[in-house]
Amino acid sequence: MRFRSLYPMEQFRILESDSAGVVEKVAARRADIGLTGTDAAGKYCEFVPFYEDELIVITPNSVKYQNRKQSGNALEWIAGEPMLLREEGSGTRKEAMKLLQRAGIEESKLQVIASIENPETIKRSVASGMGISILSALSAQDAVSSGQVLAFSLGEERSTREIYAVYNKNFQLSAGASRFLKLIRKMYPVSEQK
Repeated sequence: MRFRSLYPMEQFRILESDSAGVVEKVAARRADIGLTGTDAAGKYCEFVPFYEDELIVITPNSVKYQNRKQSGNALEWIAGEPMLLREEGSGTRKEAMKLLQRAGIEESKLQVIASIENPETIKRSVASGMGISILSALSAQDAVSSGQVLAFSLGEERSTREIYAVYNKNFQLSAGASRFLKLIRKMYPVSEQK
């Protein structure tokens, strides 16, 4: 990691949580900085966009979905498929529901069979044929590249969301947290990705 090579004496602790949990930890000062997939309402929190990611539909790599891939990119079909979603509070889920709603697909029309916290578990479940899901292209990249799952765009235009660094604006960041925030903004300038 680049941060480690620049600041070899700096130590940090990583806590895993959904976006709502991240904001809660930062607001309560149990974490200096958090990374979220949505700009959630957070008391005292400042959200700094630093990366743009695409949300995609992933499906099992089966003949059914291979044929679907060749037949076009209309989204209506996903409402009839068993769906695995991220848990409530997940930024991925929140942003996916916004994108589907813009495409005319209400969450109530989806055949949600499970809510799963871990994206790795979702990818394995989709690959095994349990259903389809909507994930970050970045998190699904390995499963798509290896052919375990197929990827479908969420519409004619790219369906992107911003990834945010979040911090408590009422308290000064530690020197290490400030350096980390500065580095990710330098490494991933959102304006250059668009």
